[in-house]
Amino acid sequence: MENQIYQILTRWTERTEMVLTRERKMLKVGDTGALDNSFKTRVLKLSQTTFESHLDFLIRGRFVDMGVGRERKIESRESNRKLLSPQKSRKPKKWFSRAYYGSLNDLQGVIGYQLIESSIQAVKENLDDK
Repeated sequence: MENQIYQILTRWTERTEMVLTRERKMLKVGDTGALDNSFKTRVLKLSQTTFESHLDFLIRGRFVDMGVGRERKIESRESNRKLLSPQKSRKPKKWFSRAYYGSLNDLQGVIGYQLIESSIQAVKENLDDK
C-alpha cells in the first residue's frame, strides 16, 4: 500500500510540474528563463505512512501569479516614483494557483479512492477468513 501511494505521489508531482510548465509558457511568464531554471521537484518518504512532495521555484514566480512586485529593474528615483503611482498596477498572470490547487484536488481524489479500495479489500479478507 505504501509503495502504491509513493508511486501515485511521484506521478502526481511529475504531472503537476508539466502542467505548471505549460501554464508558464502559455501565459509567457518569466522572460529570462530564471523561473524555469529554478523549478525543482522531489518526493520524499519520511516514514512508513508519511510522504512529502516538494515543488520549489523562485518566490518571484508567486508574485507574478498574484500580480504584485515590480515588473522591471528600478534604475532611478524618478522611475521608482512612476512605478509606485496608483494608476499603474501589475496584472496577475495566474500560472500557479489555479493549476496547482486543481491538481491537488485530483491527488486527494485518487488517494481517497485508493484508501477506500484498500479498506474494502481488508474487510473482504477478514470476512473470507471466518
